[in-house]
Amino acid sequence: MSLILIFGIILIIAVLSCKITNRTGLPLLVGFILIGIFLGRNFDFVDVSNAEHICNFALLFIIFTGGFQTNFAKAKPVLGVSSLLSALGTVLTAAAAAAFAYFVFDMEFYAAMLLGAVISATDAASVFSILSTKKLNLKNKLDSVLEIESGSNDPFAYMMTVVFLTLVIGSSQNVVVMVLLQISIGAAIGIAGAKLGQLLINKLNMQINGLHAVLLGGIALFIYGMAELLQGNGFLAVYIGGIILGNSKLVYKMLLSKLFSTVSMLMQIILFIVLGILWLPLYFFPTLLPGLLFALFLFFIARPAVVFLLMKPFKFKLKEITLVSWAGFRGASSIVFATYLLSAGLPYAEYVFSMVFFVCLLSVIFQGSLIAPLAKLLGLVDAEKKILKPIEHYVKEAQDELLEIVNPTGSAFCGKVIHELDLPEDVYIVMIRRGNKYIVPTESTLIMENDTFVIACGDEKKRKALTRLLS
Repeated sequence: MSLILIFGIILIIAVLSCKITNRTGLPLLVGFILIGIFLGRNFDFVDVSNAEHICNFALLFIIFTGGFQTNFAKAKPVLGVSSLLSALGTVLTAAAAAAFAYFVFDMEFYAAMLLGAVISATDAASVFSILSTKKLNLKNKLDSVLEIESGSNDPFAYMMTVVFLTLVIGSSQNVVVMVLLQISIGAAIGIAGAKLGQLLINKLNMQINGLHAVLLGGIALFIYGMAELLQGNGFLAVYIGGIILGNSKLVYKMLLSKLFSTVSMLMQIILFIVLGILWLPLYFFPTLLPGLLFALFLFFIARPAVVFLLMKPFKFKLKEITLVSWAGFRGASSIVFATYLLSAGLPYAEYVFSMVFFVCLLSVIFQGSLIAPLAKLLGLVDAEKKILKPIEHYVKEAQDELLEIVNPTGSAFCGKVIHELDLPEDVYIVMIRRGNKYIVPTESTLIMENDTFVIACGDEKKRKALTRLLS
């Protein structure tokens, strides 16, 4: 049987498994992991080294898409608490987990520290997937808190994992210098790569829509690869690059966002199936009891204590802190980072990997399944009211936000395409009347003399400014 046929069958089964997991109330990711476990027990697919590369590839796209789809304006009010949870929260969680493993399980120091580092981050793939599939629209921007925290804390867990691996292996590299390089180079490459990407996407004026998505994917890979080449943090770079690009003026941005949602879901399927293939039954069952104790400590002590410590000064209510504590899902990123220990050939790598695998599986199943009922119980679901109105009401609302402008003969905009107008954010040309024809424009539509623009803009000041600009 050809590899292409096998891959096609796996994807079809993965999609079909979503129907089962959705009906049972389980997160979709559980089905993908179980498929991987079945494949790993019956077929010889990938070794640890190849799996690590596949997982890094998938994870970078998941993190990039998370950044790209983050609404910075919406998230700005909670940026402080989210950043604190992402950075200091990840470090404190790692310290608490390592201390528990060291004193309770009597693990050797570096093994405990590596276990703490690997398990410290909430998982972007799990958080994004569970919040979207459960259709959770949380009050007080708690969904933004969780998305920013999970999207940006993987780089910190990655750095801690790399730091302790460096110490274990006995590298001569200065750890402090390495951390500073990881952060500074990662951030710089993310910013520079995003600005370059914005310039390329907007200025190339490609007529084939699909090429913009290919270019954006290439930019994400370029940002990650360049950061890694220069010893920076690739995951931090793609997350920063994703946020900047997603909150910049881009041609076909809505289309790109939809396409990358699909890419992210495909990457999640691949990632969790590959991780399931790596399941180690020989070490898995001996770690069940300690893994259960470790999971209970994380779910009910370490995570709540850290979240309470960091969120309380921001005046969050106890029920909001409780929900954010419970939504600290462990998942793919922790298992991916645990594969680094396997690749390094550490004597306790299989034990740590198996414990991490069990804790993450338990987190996705247990915490992921109960997040929606808990949010409803705490009264934190922001259910949008659906009020039926007569059509005249919507027409009146639309008229209040639409602007009609004629492009005069000899205008400076004649001969340009729409994306060259450099319109402000949230301003869209929704229709062009050209003679007796009505055109639904794209970013590459050519502007001609005497075109009549119908522009959607909810800001009265912007409408007046556009009237002066285009008249």
